[in-house]
This record gives sequence, structure tokens and C-alpha cells, in this order.
Amino acid sequence: MRINEFVASNGNGLADDDGEFSDWIELYNDSDNPVDLGEWFLTDDPEAPTKWEFPSVTVPPRGYLVVFASSKNRNSPKLHTSFSLSEGGEYLALIQPNGSIAEAFDPAYPAQRRNVSYGLAGDGTLSFFSTPTPGAPNGGGVINYVADTKFNPDRGFYDAPFDLAITTATADATIRYTTNGVAPTATSGTVYSGPVRISGTTTLRAAAFKAGYQPSNVDTHTYFFLDDVIRQSPTGAAPPGWPSSWGGNTVDYGMDPDVVNSPRYRDTIKNDLKTIPSISIVMRLEDLFNPSTGIYANPRNDGPNWERACSVELIFPDGREGFQVNAGIRIRGGFSRSTDNPKHAFRLFFREEYGDSKLEYPMFGDAGAKEFDKLDLRTFQNYSWSFQGDSKGIFMRDQFSRDTQLEMGHQAERGEFYHLYINGVYWGLFNTCERPEAAYGATYFGGEREDYDAV
Repeated sequence: MRINEFVASNGNGLADDDGEFSDWIELYNDSDNPVDLGEWFLTDDPEAPTKWEFPSVTVPPRGYLVVFASSKNRNSPKLHTSFSLSEGGEYLALIQPNGSIAEAFDPAYPAQRRNVSYGLAGDGTLSFFSTPTPGAPNGGGVINYVADTKFNPDRGFYDAPFDLAITTATADATIRYTTNGVAPTATSGTVYSGPVRISGTTTLRAAAFKAGYQPSNVDTHTYFFLDDVIRQSPTGAAPPGWPSSWGGNTVDYGMDPDVVNSPRYRDTIKNDLKTIPSISIVMRLEDLFNPSTGIYANPRNDGPNWERACSVELIFPDGREGFQVNAGIRIRGGFSRSTDNPKHAFRLFFREEYGDSKLEYPMFGDAGAKEFDKLDLRTFQNYSWSFQGDSKGIFMRDQFSRDTQLEMGHQAERGEFYHLYINGVYWGLFNTCERPEAAYGATYFGGEREDYDAV
């Protein structure tokens, strides 16, 4: 008998008989004879080898047995140990009736990852498995995970060129990076061989790779140089590599020189761009503008088939800590989906397939929600110069109404204003706003979101 596989951080994988996602340990009978586990033990304490005793249960030859490490300490209808597993790594052993150790992770198995299992690969090496297989042979795994990349200096606003250093703690790992919005892979992107000179607005994505290891996640850092931001596309022409139109629209990029050079604004415009935070979206331009598959070029399409991967950064001009998270992105809204207008609104989705299952950040201050499954970035359509040619567009009244309702002691949707950039190109003023859905009810009125019907 051996410990073949286990999960020490089960978030949404194998459910136990209570419907809960408990940790679990899989045993494998590697012999040609059945084994009765009566008087065998599992333990997570080398000083207590008989911590949890098996009942009389038989594992057939070349068969498997899954035990939930839930601390529930029961034998029916499923087996549950009296202890749970530590995600940070700990001692774990299978003890035979005579007290000898059948198998042990001594002094400790390594730190574990959520919904990832650890155990023996087919060649006998200890490996991590991104797809756990309780009760079945283990698939292909990786020896370990490449350590995350670190950037120095950090994302933010800069006035002078600098050299960017990118590092990883994993020895002999190769770092690759891109500056075109596309995520690097083990075979694409520039190989990092020394500090990268940053002299203008840059979106840099990097990841580290090593043979036999799971690559690091893709980190994205945006560096703003407002001297060049205010001079982006002064004639409205597309920047290199960007489309001149999409959806049949006439497209006007960049800052208007009549504003940038106006005596009224020219001395303050850079500071004006620092009066509120900025959000930077970085992604493949093809995922936005491809005539057939791009979400921006096909704004009326919705649903999972019209969601694309991106990076999202919240960057404060004063250096306060924001965030970077990998997410899914779709077009949102009703009026803002019109193909008569080239500018559209976004909805961001936070899921484990991209990285973090939620955005854990107080987007609306201490009084607002602290975590989000999704987040809207609203643009302004009604009575706007961009859509209806209305020069009297205010762009403030929706959020002003919500803020006023909150100040009067009533419930309302919290929101903020941000400058939005896509791959370093200024995209205008956008507004985040809570959606009064079921999760909103659970956050502010209590209970679970399943308790609410939202219309």
C-alpha cells in the first residue's frame, strides 16, 4: 500500500458525502493481493503514529481507496480522518499494523496549491498534477512550479527613462517578455538577458519557464509616461499595429491637440491625468479588433464564446497599492453595444481559469464590497459627443445620482471614475459601478446570493 495522491487545498474538486470540498488522500494497493486496512493508520504527526485508525476495509489488488482528510473523524458513509492537511506542507504518513512506516512525507511534503494534487507520477517521481484523479491512475505532472517573476521598479507613472530588472527565484529558469499585449510562452517572446530600457509608455508581460516545471503565471506591468500619452495620435491616426477602423466605424485615436495645446489646459493636462486612478487593460489586439472574432469589432455578441483573456491593473498616481489580476473580458451594456459607435463598455470576469477566482480589493472603499466575481467598466453613450454628437454630455450625472442616494442614507450602487488605457493607448474616461444583482444583495443585506431573486 502507498499514498498515491492527495489534495491539501480542495476548492471545487471532489466533494465529500456532505457535499463539502474536504482535503483527501488516495491510497493505492500496488500488490497482486487484496489488503485489509484494519489496524492501519494515517497520521500528520510523527509523534502520534496511530492518530487515525482505519476500519476493516479491503482494497482490491491494484485498487484505490480515497479517504477525506476533513477532521470529521468518521467511517460512514465515507472515511474521514480526524485531521486535515496543511496547504503549507507538513508530515504525512501511512502506518502498518506492526508500527512500521509504509510511506511517509518526512519531514514534510512541499507547499501545495489550490485544486492541485501531489503524488507519484508513472515514473515514480513526486509530482504536482493540475488535474487530480482520485480513484484512478495519475496523469502527467510537473516537478514543481517556477517562482513568480518580480519587477523592479514597479508599475506606475514615470518622467524619466529607467532600466527594468525582471527576476525569478527559480534557478536556471528562462524569463520571456513581450510588449505587444500578447502573453509570452516557452517558445515566444523575447528572452530576458538583462535590464530592459523603458523610455516611454510601455506594457510589459513576462513569465518564467523551466523544463519539467509548471511555468509561472504571466505578470503584467504598465509604465506610463504622460509626456507621450498626451501626444498619442495627434492626427487621430491609428498607432503602429492598431486597426484604422472596426465595425465599419470612423475611428479617432489619441488626444485632441486642440485640448493638449490649449492655453487653458496645456500647463495642467499631465496633472489632470493624475487626479483620478488609471486602469490598464493589456491583451491581444486581435481579440479586440479581428473582424470575425474580435469582441470590440463585434460588440453585439455576448456570452462565454465572446469572452477573451486579459490583464487588468489598477494604478494610483500617488503610488498607493492597486492590483494586477488576469481576467476575462467581454463587451457589456445595451445602448453601448451599438455598431454606430466605435466606443464600447467592458465587463471583467474573475475566475480560476485566469488566475484568481475573485478580485479581492475594496474597489469602493471601506463601506463597499471587498471582493468581486465581475466588474463593469462603463463608458458614456446617452447624450454624448462620441455617439450622438451632443456637445453637452456631462458624464457625471449617473454616478452623482447614486452617490447622492447613498449620502441620504438609502442603498445605491457605488462607483468611481478612472482613466482607461488599452495596451498603453489612452481610451478615455470610464466609470465602475456595482450591479444590483443577487451577490449585491448578499453583500449588503446578508445571507447567500442563492437566497435572492434579482430582476
